[in-house]
Amino acid sequence: MRILHEVPRVLVVDDNVGAAEALATYLSYEGVEARAANGCEQALRCVRDWVPDIVVLDIMMPERDGYETASALRSYLPTHSLGIVAFTSLDEDHVKETGKARHNFDGYCQKGTPPTALLALMRKFWRE
Repeated sequence: MRILHEVPRVLVVDDNVGAAEALATYLSYEGVEARAANGCEQALRCVRDWVPDIVVLDIMMPERDGYETASALRSYLPTHSLGIVAFTSLDEDHVKETGKARHNFDGYCQKGTPPTALLALMRKFWRE
């Protein structure tokens, strides 16, 4: 996966507004252009004018969960360069089993992991 922008863009999607904004702020301190969205509808509105390289996506959200949101984003942004990372408290095997085949997540990071691990995962994607 290659990044489309000179400065990598990351959209953080989580129904916990404070958590999404905190992670986006951390990423901005690390040289990433980051934005936060509170759920699927806000994410879709955001990507109308601002295309991210990676979406960090919570799974357990009300209304439209992360699986549905991943599908909606992939449909709306038909680019092979878009990476979607599941960022959830759910077990990795469950996410891979449920999410990989149906929604094509490119990576997984468990909530509670230091944000440096998530950043390292994203940097690995950018080097591919």
